[in-house]
Amino acid sequence: MDFPVDVLVSGIHEDLESSAHSYMNKLLYSNPDNTQNFTLPSMRKISPANVGFVPLYGANLKHKVLALFAPEDQFTGKLDLNFFSWYAVEDILRTSNPAREGLVKVRSVGERTVLYVLNRIIYRTVEMGSNEVPFLCHGEDVFAKILWKKGEAVGFYSVRSKGSLCNSFVSQCYLLPVMDSIFVRKDHRGNGHGLQMLEDFVDSFKDDELGVKYPLTPAMQKVCRQYLSTYPADVDLLWEVEGVGGPYQKVKVANKLGSMTLQCELLHCSWAAEESKNGEVAVNEVEMTEESCLDITVPL
Repeated sequence: MDFPVDVLVSGIHEDLESSAHSYMNKLLYSNPDNTQNFTLPSMRKISPANVGFVPLYGANLKHKVLALFAPEDQFTGKLDLNFFSWYAVEDILRTSNPAREGLVKVRSVGERTVLYVLNRIIYRTVEMGSNEVPFLCHGEDVFAKILWKKGEAVGFYSVRSKGSLCNSFVSQCYLLPVMDSIFVRKDHRGNGHGLQMLEDFVDSFKDDELGVKYPLTPAMQKVCRQYLSTYPADVDLLWEVEGVGGPYQKVKVANKLGSMTLQCELLHCSWAAEESKNGEVAVNEVEMTEESCLDITVPL
């Protein structure tokens, strides 16, 4: 079976949208007495009223895809990605091409759609933690790679290239490449994929300084610590970056991790000292109590 990412290799957005608009017009002007219902993977029937266009690149409304979602469950849905063919979300994340393995740079419309589904549907709707901040939608030209594993897309990372605009509302440009998003599906975590992506980021950009987006999450701190432990010569390479990475908008990752380690050690020492002090107080109190008891029980 060919999946969307295998089919949408040489196509362009305009072809995909043209077919989607034609299909949407047929739905809008179809016979109301003979309404076509859609069947979701859960076998639930959904009316055409739940069909609509969604922007593929967030605030950029230029390119859209046709989507069908259950009203109460954004994860249970389908996308029209191949001339009136509906695909379930999980099928969009699959490939039948055995050569698509490991980290593959996003180039085609099909790969851009996989990136959209991983970010907006899988991460935001299903796997994002309560204390995590959602990623922005990836732009049409953003540098990104998808991690493929045994025919399935299981993660991605993206980079704001040096010289690219910070956002569409300001004229400031990034002063160094910045990894601004990284994600691995929960079922595939703990296998070193985070370190694999960071290594690939370093290999893909030969700049003297590379950024990772502020703030460093606990998971990203762990990945950076693993990287610097494996490649100690790169101690001056990675920077935690705010904004575009100006002189006062970046901190060396190695220094930050070292500072955090020192703080933890100081807290541990303080805690240990407090525990020791409390222990001494407790012992003294016991000894005083015992002495008092002895004093009371000694006959006069």
